[in-house]
Amino acid sequence: MANVPSSNFTSKFLSTMVDQELTYLVKISYITNIIFHSIACPFTVLLNVLVILAVKSRPRLRNKPNILLACLAVTDAMNGVAAQPAFIFSTTLKLLRMTSQTLEFFHNIASRALYVCSALHLMLVTWERLVAIKFTMHYPYIVTNRNIKLAVIAFWIVCLSSELVALITNQTIFTNALTGLVLIACVIFVSFSYGMLYRETRRHERLIKAGQLPQEEKERFSKERKALKTTVYVVGAVLMCLTPAAAWLLVSSFLRVSAGDFWAQVTPQLPQSTRYTVQLTVRTFVYFNSLVNPIIYCWRQKEMRQFVFSKFWVSQDVHPAN
Repeated sequence: MANVPSSNFTSKFLSTMVDQELTYLVKISYITNIIFHSIACPFTVLLNVLVILAVKSRPRLRNKPNILLACLAVTDAMNGVAAQPAFIFSTTLKLLRMTSQTLEFFHNIASRALYVCSALHLMLVTWERLVAIKFTMHYPYIVTNRNIKLAVIAFWIVCLSSELVALITNQTIFTNALTGLVLIACVIFVSFSYGMLYRETRRHERLIKAGQLPQEEKERFSKERKALKTTVYVVGAVLMCLTPAAAWLLVSSFLRVSAGDFWAQVTPQLPQSTRYTVQLTVRTFVYFNSLVNPIIYCWRQKEMRQFVFSKFWVSQDVHPAN
């Protein structure tokens, strides 16, 4: 019995020391992230806005796959407008040994909402490709501009409503766990869908080689396959960047809910530098994806690339004097 107070005192002492200690590794992580995101943030906003404008202004780019990619670009642009600047400022304050509960609260809400919104848009992009290739005859009746608009509006309502409920009930652990589950469900749905798409694509290729498809069907399949390749790159990039966030949210939420007092005892003994570094890395992956996506769009589509990068310079044509 005499050892219990001593153990509690030691645990509290270690917790206080760890909370107060800002290691060299953490400082380097903070500085690196601040510099990286300060440079990447304006390009994230600019590139995604230009992608949206390209799809809106160029008739040849205004097809269903590109409209959905433009909707995903809206969430990426919002990352650069809201979540990423909040992350930069909150990290700067932590580096200066200062805190802002309001800023941290806003950053957490914006990040979770945009995580879920990006995952739902990714599922919609995948679903559109699945319908286009596997259910070709029903595609014009299922994937319409009206249905796309309703789905996107519903996604934003769900994301904002979930954060509003979390704000009212103050159940952040539950919201983190729910966000992680949505991201995991997105990974499972996308993986299963692309397995079906791969089999369907291989079947069409065999039919083309055997000469069992008419020329019109061959041209349509070639066009759909090109759009499919673009979504494969986008989906791969998003999954690579969102999966660490899903794992981190689920693991941290599960430990806090199920472990109880054990979590409070274990957490102080974990290196603070490790926890901070993992958190920073996970968030950096998500924000980096918002910059990578518009680059993929431009890489895969020549007309979009020409539109986007033509905005980075002004024509220097010299007009001869009369």
